[in-house]
Amino acid sequence: MFEKDVDISIPLLWGEQHFTKKEWSYINYIVGPNGTGKTLLAEQLKNQFNNGGFKARYLSAERLVGLEKKHEGRYGGASLSKGFDISYFEDYKHRAESHGLSSSGIIILKERLDIRIKIEALLSDIFGKTIRLAEQGGFLKPMMQNKASGNEYGLSDGECHGLKELITLLTFLYDPTKNCIIFDEPELHLHPQYQSFFLEEIRKIAGNPLEDSNKKIIFLITHSPYFIDIKSLDDLKSILVCGPGKVPTYISDLDQNDKYILNRFLPRFNTHHKQFFFSPNPVFVEGYTDQQIISILFEKLGVNVGASGSCIIDVGGKDELGVFYRLCKVLKVNCRIIADLDALFRGRLRSVICEDSRSNSYIQENGIGENLSTEIGELENKLSSLYELIINNDFDNQKVNLLKQRLESFNGDEVHKKRVAMLLGIINIKDELIESFSNKANVNFNVNFIMGRLDKLLCAFKSANTFVFPRGEIEHYYTQSDVDYLNINNKDTWFHAEREYLLGCQGVENIKDEYNDLLEIINQAVPIVDLEIRKHIRFEIFEWIHRVQTGIAKSEIKNEDDLKRSAKIDYNLYQQILKLEKLKVNEDLTFECVISIDRTFIDEEIEIAFDQETNVHSFDM
Repeated sequence: MFEKDVDISIPLLWGEQHFTKKEWSYINYIVGPNGTGKTLLAEQLKNQFNNGGFKARYLSAERLVGLEKKHEGRYGGASLSKGFDISYFEDYKHRAESHGLSSSGIIILKERLDIRIKIEALLSDIFGKTIRLAEQGGFLKPMMQNKASGNEYGLSDGECHGLKELITLLTFLYDPTKNCIIFDEPELHLHPQYQSFFLEEIRKIAGNPLEDSNKKIIFLITHSPYFIDIKSLDDLKSILVCGPGKVPTYISDLDQNDKYILNRFLPRFNTHHKQFFFSPNPVFVEGYTDQQIISILFEKLGVNVGASGSCIIDVGGKDELGVFYRLCKVLKVNCRIIADLDALFRGRLRSVICEDSRSNSYIQENGIGENLSTEIGELENKLSSLYELIINNDFDNQKVNLLKQRLESFNGDEVHKKRVAMLLGIINIKDELIESFSNKANVNFNVNFIMGRLDKLLCAFKSANTFVFPRGEIEHYYTQSDVDYLNINNKDTWFHAEREYLLGCQGVENIKDEYNDLLEIINQAVPIVDLEIRKHIRFEIFEWIHRVQTGIAKSEIKNEDDLKRSAKIDYNLYQQILKLEKLKVNEDLTFECVISIDRTFIDEEIEIAFDQETNVHSFDM
């Protein structure tokens, strides 16, 4: 880490807010959804890292201009199909640097033998190719040769985009004239393994150039999880997260508990987990079974979760859920959590939700109490007194006896498990419990109190974007297995049975009926954007109907052929979304017309009948 004061203002994006940062890593990541100002930020960073001993170079996402195969791009007003005019080398380099282009990397290769040797080694040993910088008629033209076949061809018109990227990216990385490089989307055209290769090369060179002139400061603007290589907490602090309408955020401090959990979790931090850096609305779940079942349900219902910028990420446990919740809060990322019922009683998630001002405001505003933690504690006390009562009594009711056996199976320090089992018992066999203690009025009161309090606590969790399965775990919502509410002991078998069933399901309505309770939870938890194709088709249809009405009223259309030929009606264009089924025009210019909508837009048969009286402004499909 090193220090450099940076203060950036982009009023177009952030209004009067400023982005400020003092501590920087040697490799810094800029992430976020499309359209959140990452490139504008990078251009400002280039300006601020061009002083105090730093010399910055920015390579844009459009950096290959001039090296396209078909030479459709223009570079400085001229195509590079012939190569680089040797007499204009300095002009080429100046223009390339001004516009963030990488084409001038070829000139650097010509001028720098040390860099060229490194690139030739890469090409020869990994790709079985060589590069030759040929001078032809006053032009420098890079030529590639396949070592196996001996065929030679021009780099621009014959080589793949990925290799062009790798050659030029590495050239600028190795170039000693700049000590701060900003790569915009370095993953473009690169296979994942070569993204990892390039990142390893970056790691070798990253460092403080003010202390070692062979080192560089690196900025990576990326949408690729392969470039987000987080090995330590310092790496985590090197990520800038851009979001719509707000200054970039970053992690500056973590408490000791978070640091402890993160240090344990980071070795398992994979490309799937890294999605949350790129999503404005990530949804975290405990395990892969939750992630799979929820994802398949949405897919079968035709819901595109990605449309809202959401993704469903399994993190492996309640403590991890709590850490990701905290990370997102610090980064001002609007995350959602879906958790099992036992999250109420233990784990890092419970503590961070209890610290959240939104959940405590809900408790206070609804007259429940002063804070969430105290109210959970009261619920725990009620549950403890009930499970002690059950353990110390005998029952004729088999269901209550099974609950008693389950409670007795836990050892003395597994208090939270007893509370969860007791709560599940109340949820599933409430009537049997009340009947078994019919002579104890306080039991009836406590059971009803617990049910009412549970509902309010779940709402408090929801106010902090945390959605708890009120039945217990996702397995309690399965339809293909006889799941014992007290013993989730066959998770893998039950999961695969449920998954296979869902994958084979065809009817949307059947899925909605069978999984109604589960869908009610996940529909609240997962942000969804409805792509309203029907609405937009409706706008086009009523405009077309109005044209038909006008054409018939003016006697320009007397039959189907007239309609199809009319330039004003433009049936050739509109038949891409509709089909004329029938048109009858009477002598008094009244008419009846029937059209159908193409099923590729709306997955159902829709016929629309209209006449001269149809009001297009109140028209509905």
